[in-house]
Amino acid sequence: MPRSFPELITLIAGRFEASAHRADDLFDPNSGQPLAENRSSSLEQLERAIASAHAAHESAEWRGMGIAGRAPLLRAFAARLDELGEQIAVLDAVNSGVPISVTRLFAGSAGDTVRDVVERALALGDSRALAADGRDVQLHRVPWGATALIMPWNAPSAMAVKKLGYALAAGASVVMKPSPASPWSTVLIARAAVEAGIPSGVVNLVLGGGDIGAALVADPRIRAISMTGSTPTGRAIAASAGANLTRLRLELGSNNPAIVRADANVVEAARVIAAGAMKLSGQWCEAPRRVIVDRSLLPELVEALCGELAALRIGSSLDEGTELGPVAFRERQTELEAQRAALEAQGAVIYREGVVPEDGWFFQPSIAVAEEIDVELEIFGPLLTVQPSDSDEHALSLANAGHVGLAGYVFGCDEQAALRLGSGLVAGEVKVNGSSVLDMAAESKQSFFGLSGLGGHGDADVLDFFSGTQIVGTDRPGMPL
Repeated sequence: MPRSFPELITLIAGRFEASAHRADDLFDPNSGQPLAENRSSSLEQLERAIASAHAAHESAEWRGMGIAGRAPLLRAFAARLDELGEQIAVLDAVNSGVPISVTRLFAGSAGDTVRDVVERALALGDSRALAADGRDVQLHRVPWGATALIMPWNAPSAMAVKKLGYALAAGASVVMKPSPASPWSTVLIARAAVEAGIPSGVVNLVLGGGDIGAALVADPRIRAISMTGSTPTGRAIAASAGANLTRLRLELGSNNPAIVRADANVVEAARVIAAGAMKLSGQWCEAPRRVIVDRSLLPELVEALCGELAALRIGSSLDEGTELGPVAFRERQTELEAQRAALEAQGAVIYREGVVPEDGWFFQPSIAVAEEIDVELEIFGPLLTVQPSDSDEHALSLANAGHVGLAGYVFGCDEQAALRLGSGLVAGEVKVNGSSVLDMAAESKQSFFGLSGLGGHGDADVLDFFSGTQIVGTDRPGMPL
């Protein structure tokens, strides 16, 4: 456990200042005991932060450098993130309940993430000449304006670094807002940007909950919003931002299906599904949640899944050997318990596996098996549902019955048949015989379907969301129209 925690400060126009209001304390999910006082920025501080980002955009100092001019400062930012890796990893493990072995992977790759963004942005360029019969016609990439970056609580540093790195590479000026449940690492990341020499006003940071977030996304000076979080929050943001036609990228919730075909290797499918479902202490937005298995394999798969969950090393998120930590906060634990109880009341058979500590916000890994499962039930934690299907076509109809479409999974020994089935899933990313967090290819690009969000993400075009295209050139002379 850290001996001290970063001061929860607000960043405006290059200067850190005390966040105005006290908020609900931050707790250790491993023990349930309070850790530190939480803080929130005031609406007046938010106003100044937005004004700072807007002024930085209008001044054109940062966007006017071009990608080549921004690259050295972004590399300095990446180097500072390298130095902060262990501190960020510990803070994220404490804030989110995600095991330190996982948060170290995220934090340890933060600098590389920014360096990769820089190289991709340089390769894309911010201007290029278009073929125009000898006339001078240029295509420019231009940032939209002041941009809001809203982070989730389950992977705070990973999301903060990626959003900020992409935005800065595109020349955008930003207002960052972490989740009030996990603010510490984002404070360190904002400080690292300032220490790297990013110009004053380009990176601003506010803290707080729904009131701060609502005021941020409703402000007409905010021209783009990148948010990762829950579907209800995303819908509220979309409704508010619609009045200003603000550009949106919303990565929201899902109830990701995993189809297990009749020809699947049951033991291997159970291993991969369980590993995916328990990643980030079960708090991964693309985790397999809703298992749909060929009826002939149902008993064998349930037994294998129970064995995988029973073998998990459950403990403190700060212990090196932990595979499954606590959920991030008490309300998450309470909701999961209520969802499990509701499934049982509806007739599901519940299997509880593994031994969890008595203290803290641990949830015993569980499987709910039933003939029918509510497809609108969004689970975010170590709780799996399993239901049988009678054919590939039946499985596909069950998988596509909901209104979300973030990710999907298919398991089967006939890889081509599994790929064909996977292409029928309504989801932005479908993995066959795997459940890794990483993209399947360097040029991956994933869209968010249905209520899982707006837009998409991928590393291929790092400038795509945070900037628009502008054509400037000499018009065609003598054209009749």
